[in-house]
Amino acid sequence: MIEATNPDPIYSMRKVLTVLFPYIAQQKQHKMLDVFLCVVRASGQSGFMWHWIRLPFITLLNEGSPVSLKQAAILASPYLPWWSFPNDEHLIQLWAAAASRVPYTDKVGQSVIDTLLQIASNGSLRPHIPVDMWSWLNNRPNLPPTCIGRLQGSIQVVVQAVRALGNMETLKSYLLLVWSEWDPIHLGGVRNYSGQHCSYQKSLPEMCTSIREDFKGNRMEKHREDLLQWLDHILGQLELGLSHLQKQKPNLNGESIKQMMKQYEELESVLLEVGGKQLTADTRRIRRREEREKRGKGRGEEKGNVGPNQPMLKGMGHVSATT
Repeated sequence: MIEATNPDPIYSMRKVLTVLFPYIAQQKQHKMLDVFLCVVRASGQSGFMWHWIRLPFITLLNEGSPVSLKQAAILASPYLPWWSFPNDEHLIQLWAAAASRVPYTDKVGQSVIDTLLQIASNGSLRPHIPVDMWSWLNNRPNLPPTCIGRLQGSIQVVVQAVRALGNMETLKSYLLLVWSEWDPIHLGGVRNYSGQHCSYQKSLPEMCTSIREDFKGNRMEKHREDLLQWLDHILGQLELGLSHLQKQKPNLNGESIKQMMKQYEELESVLLEVGGKQLTADTRRIRRREEREKRGKGRGEEKGNVGPNQPMLKGMGHVSATT
């Protein structure tokens, strides 16, 4: 297996693996598919030769292709440069139809949601997302530390699109997925398919507005508690420091940690305000430290608690399976 941290030999293999991709998928060469996905992850969207693979990729999504080919395409789909695609309704429809025919696994769920959030961040593609695709968010798989869709999918227009669905379970699931110790909430512009920057996206204020307007009242108390519990986890991880998180995501830096602390403390404060709770950020911070100390006794400080396999999301509220 080629390690994603060593890009030079990976780049030299991109052309070969691009040509071999349809064969790898057709012959169900799972180990080779893992290598292919590893190379794609290391290359990134802009570094891989997707102009070579786009037509074979569409062929894999076609209605008549075997489920194994559809699954291979779904697993590779987060690494397509969705931000560069123009108004391609046909491709979105093929992708959505293929996703509905692939047996659900956590990896499939991760890939579909990552791709969904990237598509949603592209203004020319977002209108073509079938409404039922948003229900995939309710599966809440634990997204990996490096996830393109999580960051791109937190821009203001995507928050607004999810709010417009009018489904509180889906809105809560969306927030639980894009809030993470691995990425700040997107505050900059996002590229459209022509390569131009869109206007400044005020994502954090939009999320605060959503909490105040959509999650107010006694009926929303359970939803607020789920969101607070998740924010408590995120802030607890951030409080453990940069070196702790760099074990899973080496490219994190101190400025990102500070930015995330500020963002998630603001969201926590708004949730507490809406719920009528008089707890300060300092009080919550002390409680998190005390809880870590309790958990640390007998099993070591936070062992196994960082990484893509955290079970927390699925335990929060109702989760509807996508079939």
